[in-house]
Amino acid sequence: PEPGGVGRPGWRNAAIEFDASDAGGKARLVLDKGVLILPGVFEQPEIDFDQFSTQLTWRIRPAAEAGAPPALEVSLAGTRFANADAQGELSQARWQTGSGGRNVSASSLGSGHGRGARLPGRLELAGGLSRGRAAAVARYLPLGVNEAARRYVQQAVLDGNVAQASFKVKGDLWDFPFAAAAAVAKSASPSGEFRIAARADDVSLAYVPSDVDRVSPWPAFTRVSGDLVFDRSAMEIRNATARVFGVELTRVTGGIHDLAHPVLRIEGQGRGPLNDLLRYVNATPIGGWIDHVLRESNASGNADLNLKLEIPIDTPQRSTVQGRVTLAGNDVRLAPGVPLLAGAKARLDFSQRGFAIVCASARVLGGDATFEGGTQPDGSLRVTAQGVVSADSVRRAPELVAASRLASYASGQTTYRLTLGSVRGHAEYTLTSPLTGLAIDLPAPLKKAADATWPLRVESRLLPLAPGESPRDILRVELGSLVQAQFQRDLSRGVPQVQRGAVAVLDALPPLPERGVHALLNLPAVDADAWQAVADRLQAPKGAGSEAAVAAAVDDGYLPRTVALRAQAVTSGGRKLTGLVAGISQDASDGTWRGSLDADQLGGYVEYRAAQGSANPGRVYARLARLALPPADVESVESLLVQAPGSVPALDIVIDDFELRGKKFGRVEIEAVNRAADGGGREWRLNRFAVSNADAVLTGTGLWRPGAAGAQRQRMVMDFKLDLADSGAALGRLGYGGTLRGGKGRMNGQLSWAGSPLSLHVPSLDGRINLALDAGQFLKAGPGAGRLLSVLNLQALPRRLLLDFRDVFQEGFAFDNVTGDVNIDAGVASTNNLRMRGVQAVVLMEGHADVARETQELRVLVVPEINAGTASLAYAVINPAVGLGSFLAQIFLRRPLMAASTREFVVQGSWADPKVERVERRFDAPLPDLDPPAPASAPKAGS
Repeated sequence: PEPGGVGRPGWRNAAIEFDASDAGGKARLVLDKGVLILPGVFEQPEIDFDQFSTQLTWRIRPAAEAGAPPALEVSLAGTRFANADAQGELSQARWQTGSGGRNVSASSLGSGHGRGARLPGRLELAGGLSRGRAAAVARYLPLGVNEAARRYVQQAVLDGNVAQASFKVKGDLWDFPFAAAAAVAKSASPSGEFRIAARADDVSLAYVPSDVDRVSPWPAFTRVSGDLVFDRSAMEIRNATARVFGVELTRVTGGIHDLAHPVLRIEGQGRGPLNDLLRYVNATPIGGWIDHVLRESNASGNADLNLKLEIPIDTPQRSTVQGRVTLAGNDVRLAPGVPLLAGAKARLDFSQRGFAIVCASARVLGGDATFEGGTQPDGSLRVTAQGVVSADSVRRAPELVAASRLASYASGQTTYRLTLGSVRGHAEYTLTSPLTGLAIDLPAPLKKAADATWPLRVESRLLPLAPGESPRDILRVELGSLVQAQFQRDLSRGVPQVQRGAVAVLDALPPLPERGVHALLNLPAVDADAWQAVADRLQAPKGAGSEAAVAAAVDDGYLPRTVALRAQAVTSGGRKLTGLVAGISQDASDGTWRGSLDADQLGGYVEYRAAQGSANPGRVYARLARLALPPADVESVESLLVQAPGSVPALDIVIDDFELRGKKFGRVEIEAVNRAADGGGREWRLNRFAVSNADAVLTGTGLWRPGAAGAQRQRMVMDFKLDLADSGAALGRLGYGGTLRGGKGRMNGQLSWAGSPLSLHVPSLDGRINLALDAGQFLKAGPGAGRLLSVLNLQALPRRLLLDFRDVFQEGFAFDNVTGDVNIDAGVASTNNLRMRGVQAVVLMEGHADVARETQELRVLVVPEINAGTASLAYAVINPAVGLGSFLAQIFLRRPLMAASTREFVVQGSWADPKVERVERRFDAPLPDLDPPAPASAPKAGS
């Protein structure tokens, strides 16, 4: 053909029978697996046919003017065809050349082309299809149809069937497809006719198709059934049904008014699962138009949809939409962490400019709630909800995680008002409630009666966004005059991450720190144990799933890393600290807590580092100026030590002024580690233990196996050395003042008992002690008696050895030296070589004392200093393996005068009422043995 024109038709593999003359002719044309060639009619001029048959007739008429070409007319009759795309027939087919006369447009004169010109001629065509393939429709749109329109049909109609179709063309082909000619001629009716009407079935329609440059954001309609009409330059969809995801669409109508400038307008109604409606909204640009507020939502039940779309095919970003979703009792969850909206009834109107919630109500957290709002004129989103919430419903809402656990301390119900907005794709909200009607059973100062009003306000606001910055917000919390908090959070990682914050309880809110969270607490009396129980209960349980783990991580970010605390009184483990002032901080690099504490009972510096695997067992490091442990505190400290290694894995403690049970011990140093014990369980290894003051220095090492329920009994073993500068003063520190004056020396040995390092269990006490003291005096403690107390606080010798020495000395025995060995077995102390050397005499003792029962049975011998022999007695070695009896027998055999002057006493009975008897006997015979001690009944540990 000539450029832009229609060429001569042709064919391949055709069988032809014809009869022709110069005036015309007729022919029978049959194609069997052949090809019909129509140049200039279709974009692909060759059409394959499985079958094609027709009766062809043509006439040639002489031209009306000399030199002009003849007029030609071609007609087809009985035309039938079939191929892979369609099957049908032509009921009419007639083509003829134009008149070329007065009707030819001025622009076409002399060119041989134009309206009314000889070519491209005039066509009258009508026919129909009995079957067709919908995706092939674009293949058979003539070149006269706008190329953009043909491309759109090609990309939009993906598959499906044409159940039946009719097509008709009538008019001057110069004006095809005839709409423009009517506009130019300003005619009331078009100058020609072009129409294709097809009944489509099970078609997939990508009404906004993808192309090589982009993927369409609009999901295709599937299972489309309806009428598809091409009328001149317009495409129309009539009375169609379709499906998008699980939503059935009905009464779908629309189309393209002008295929030369394609703008798709389509509207319809739908009903289907609300989840699929939400999926459609989120998958299309509608989700962005409403700020993606529904991207994580899910729902139950069906809902209704009304939808109108206007989509410029060339510029789909300029699309417009009008829609409405109607809920009639659906359960809706807007996001995973948001409470369920049960039985929601609402109308949601939306467009490309935003949306509006109309007449919405639901049941939320056990109470009725109403909603209103939508997109604001400035483009922001605001939705307001108000209703009633019950503590029981919050408790049974697992999506609220920490709040549901916190609600276990609440009862009743209260009203609230929530304003929710979306700015730059992030939520802003304000929650207010008077909390009236809600009782809170938390420890003071957060214990609340139901009828009390505590105004609660929780508010989140986005911060201005500077270039290159991540989105951030400020979260503020106010609970009446009790609690204030403020947190700056990073919103770029999905779950908000706290960057810095400040918390105040009964105090003014401090400024935000550079990083971390700072707390300022000004408290009255506080029960720390009660709050620890609350914290343990609010923590995510061990082995919890991913949601609980995430929630715990979220909650952890809000915890203070530095704390300034003032408290009138803090009670913990039965111990009470008064006038407490503390500054506590946590090192972000290794998690170590450090604090300076000052209270009436203690003061100093403490570090706590939690265990981090076997390579880093953690420790408690303390340097305290003072610490006082009254009797009530001892048990709590023991319980803390038993919890190791998780909470107290190692100890490095120095206390300059230590007081235990009202007794001042001076400086105490402790180094201990907790380790696995042989045979299972845990034990404390006491690497260093030192108590020092002006009167004495005690050093030692030891081992303590705490034991547990069902495990072996706990046991403390200690090797010690006690250097005494003033034994009397040291006894005074232990509460036994006025019993001894002076006394310098040492004690050493090993002790063990069933109990903790802080609670000596006398009935189970075992061990051995070596004693050596110089220059002291036992003071008179009662009429006719002098009291001898051990320097080991009742652990090595009896509490009292009451001796009647009035005929030898008055105020008490003044000694130059005291030596001896003491063995302890199940709380019974025994010795056979205790010796006290004084100016007037040497005192020798042997026997035993039941420390638990406070009884004794002792033999006391007093040898006056009357000659040099006594001096040799004072310095001679008394071997404990030999005993006092054999030692004296050897001495007295050589010195009978010494034996004659020796006095013997027996002390028996209780410590409170001892019986002292003088024994009249000769010392040239061996001393008889004392009766062995009776078995002591073992009081309970810690008695």
